[in-house]
Amino acid sequence: MKLFSFIHFPEINTERLLLRQLHSDDALAIFKLRSNKESNKLITRNTPKSLDEASEFITICHQEFEKENRIFWAMVSKETNEVIGTIVYHKISLDTNYAEIGYELDPIFHQKGFMSEAMNAVLEFGGSKMKLKVIEAFTHKNNIASIALLEKHLFVFQPERRDEGFENNRIFRLDIQY
Repeated sequence: MKLFSFIHFPEINTERLLLRQLHSDDALAIFKLRSNKESNKLITRNTPKSLDEASEFITICHQEFEKENRIFWAMVSKETNEVIGTIVYHKISLDTNYAEIGYELDPIFHQKGFMSEAMNAVLEFGGSKMKLKVIEAFTHKNNIASIALLEKHLFVFQPERRDEGFENNRIFRLDIQY
């Protein structure tokens, strides 16, 4: 029996952030985040070339939620009401209690604790509401900030595993005990 239901998108409040579903009017923010040259130095992905492509990405995130594959949160600053980053569970399997986590933050908000705040909330949600037992993260071997974030949240490097097709990525794993 599934405890978490994909019927309603889960909003999460933290001290400084609202984690909510992407809206169509977030296209510009998503375009800026996902096409940011500094952020993409260590990420291999298709970057949007236009606002239309950013809008298509938002639509895909909604469709993947409906398919129970992804929960893609916009990280909204409560102070400014602007989208400053994103955090996501994808490749979700409630049957095997597994998900992968990913995240990005506008570089002007780095080193202010926002991502750690969001990570705490999303990991708590994953464990308590979704009953996840394994959460994995894939990050570039040179992304020191990402690795530090994962280690701070007790993810463990998996040296024997490789991210097929992405030789520079390293895999980290969090096992949640109940």
